[in-house]
Amino acid sequence: MKEVKHYICEICNTEYNERQKAIDCEKNHCKPLEIIEAKYISLAQNMKGYPTSISVKMADGTIQIYKRS
Repeated sequence: MKEVKHYICEICNTEYNERQKAIDCEKNHCKPLEIIEAKYISLAQNMKGYPTSISVKMADGTIQIYKRS
């Protein structure tokens, strides 16, 4: 029987054979800190009420905009 050891990035769940690669992957992910703004459209255009886009402040200080598809 063989013992197989692998490592998984806890942020994106990618599997690696090498521990350092999983550590590097985890360190590479820039985490969101807070939602800065959410944009909405009227009830007539969007009955569910979800935002059409959100602006998120990231750990590195940048603001990223995510749009609904």
